[in-house]
Amino acid sequence: MELLSEKGLPTSRSEEYRFTPVVRNLEGIFSGAPAPAAPITASLDLIPGISANLLVFVNGRYSPNHSKVIDNSLTVKTAATPAPKADQDPFDLLNQAFADELIEIQVPDHQQLVHPVAIVYYIDHSQFVFANPRWSLRLGTGSRCTVLEYTVASSAASFFNNKQSTIEVRENARLDYILIQRGSRDEVMVNNTAVWLSSSAQALCYTCTLEGKLVRNNLSLILDGEGIDAHLHGLYLVTGQSLVDNHSVVDHRKPNSFSNELYKGVMDDNGKAVFNGKIFVRTDAQKTNAFQSNRNILLSENSNIHTKPQLEIWADDVKCSHGCTTGQLDEEALFYLRSRGIPKDAAKGLLLTAFAGETLEGIHDEAIRGFVESLILEKLHTAHLQ
Repeated sequence: MELLSEKGLPTSRSEEYRFTPVVRNLEGIFSGAPAPAAPITASLDLIPGISANLLVFVNGRYSPNHSKVIDNSLTVKTAATPAPKADQDPFDLLNQAFADELIEIQVPDHQQLVHPVAIVYYIDHSQFVFANPRWSLRLGTGSRCTVLEYTVASSAASFFNNKQSTIEVRENARLDYILIQRGSRDEVMVNNTAVWLSSSAQALCYTCTLEGKLVRNNLSLILDGEGIDAHLHGLYLVTGQSLVDNHSVVDHRKPNSFSNELYKGVMDDNGKAVFNGKIFVRTDAQKTNAFQSNRNILLSENSNIHTKPQLEIWADDVKCSHGCTTGQLDEEALFYLRSRGIPKDAAKGLLLTAFAGETLEGIHDEAIRGFVESLILEKLHTAHLQ
């Protein structure tokens, strides 16, 4: 708290948060006392159709009673939170001030988990919930693991989920990381995730934001080795008064690695979105290939997007590119579908589904991909986007 007091929470005067007023949205509703863990009233089948190692946080606190590990090679234990550092993100310091434990997840060397690791944040309380879940994952050399994060919240829940996590991917290991944000309309979320990649590691990170009053995602990939293959895919469907802010960092520190980033957004009503993607190529990171793209569709006159792709290159033998597009639905494609007898709303839905579908192509687990597709279709339908 002393370090946080010195640094302060970011306001609109901060360049990194000038479009995302997290503090202003918390004023008047914030309570420093975390809500107690409540009994889960819903079925334990929190993610239908997916058999997984289930790690459940109830109102921000890890609940062993609701968690279940089914892969013998997976280890989950509770540890003390690490010592804070002055250069940490302010929301990371806030988390450490209130989090009294760190959940450590470990996959040993040369193991391929049969089932994904599903980390579920369950929010159900009549009062405002201030949740500070914190976990870390170490994926051993030559191992493979799929991690799925998912939020389940009661319709009346109002909460601030300040989640912090770190993932270490060792040599020749592969990580599939899928984050699904589907809480409630009154949700405020800050999501800090840092992924450290060693030589010849692979990572596919997918972020899907479907609900929330204000959502801020900070995703950092540190490529600290050679021969690394990293992919970042993101999709955000923003309606009503929601604001979704995706900040990504891809930090190439060693030579001969590849990264590709594709984020797509659909904004309607008064929905607002922010995308700020940064690619760093350090002096020693020769022979780097790094690409970034952000594409957006605005469906109403009141919706908007602030997009800022960035490249910072300190090496001279690299291939890098970035770009962004913002527009409306293709009128010619819409006219073509309508000329074939497809009603306007259905044609609109088909185009949006196809637009969103490209970001799902990298999800190899068919059950998870089908689950995500069903959530996207449900969102498009309930938001009258199809």
